[in-house]
Amino acid sequence: MPPTIASLRKPAERPSARAFSPNASATPIGPAECVIGPWRPTKLISRTGQIAIYRAAPLEDRISPGCYALKTSTDRSDDRLARAMLHQEVLAATEVSHPNLASVLAADCKSDRPCVVLPYLEGASLRQLINRTARRATAMLPISYVLSAVRQSASAFAAMHDAGWLHGQVRPEHVVVSPQGHATLIDLTHARKMETEEADLRGAPCHATAYAAPELFAARGRYLAACDIYALGIMLFELLTGRLPFTATDPRRLAAAHRTEVPPGLRHYRPDASQNVSELMRRMLAKEPLRRPSATQLVRWLAELEIESLSA
Repeated sequence: MPPTIASLRKPAERPSARAFSPNASATPIGPAECVIGPWRPTKLISRTGQIAIYRAAPLEDRISPGCYALKTSTDRSDDRLARAMLHQEVLAATEVSHPNLASVLAADCKSDRPCVVLPYLEGASLRQLINRTARRATAMLPISYVLSAVRQSASAFAAMHDAGWLHGQVRPEHVVVSPQGHATLIDLTHARKMETEEADLRGAPCHATAYAAPELFAARGRYLAACDIYALGIMLFELLTGRLPFTATDPRRLAAAHRTEVPPGLRHYRPDASQNVSELMRRMLAKEPLRRPSATQLVRWLAELEIESLSA
């Protein structure tokens, strides 16, 4: 069995979470990358850290660009961390199935070039949507649209948490929304099994401080389901306002803000948001993990707020 991510994780190295979509930029495929197992990569979507992501087609399909996303190590060496990350995605996707969660269709984590194959998702990541609205200074994402995307993400988290898994890296890059509005939570390479050493943070600092729950900065921090909820609350604030609630540039000050500062009022930046939406976000960002709603509770409340926003 491949080594666990907990034993191999390197703080500075993390795979890109670019959406598996035609809106992501792509680069031509080089000769050495023409075949990976029975797959023909057609576009390089992302190559960061340990993981490269391609759009791909089966070898017998010599015409189309393919309707699959293929994750593999960034080179042909036997990279133990990349192999462990891909293996972790397979484990989590095998144990958790949900319409709003990326599914693994095929995998080979034992060959010289390990790979995982997923559906190629049409659409854009929430990060791409945030960036697009930022370029239009007066435009913001509709509240009902944001609540729908976050509700669908929470549904995927509820399924993961019920199965004993944590996503562990919640942020806008990891949710892809189709043109029809269907949201899919992607990238399970850093998923962690609850109540195991994988959830223990000793020797494994947070990768994304901007989305890290206060308890993760404790001397013996541990990932909990509530950490995913807190990060989702940060994401909700960012989607509605176009900014993060805590913006210190120094990592230590940012960590202190998560631990001690009250997040700014949502309605100060988004006056058209209801008091109920603001209150729910406040609960998601509670400093004490036990005060945050569960993913299942969150789905119910977000559905109610989504209906409320549509009828406003």
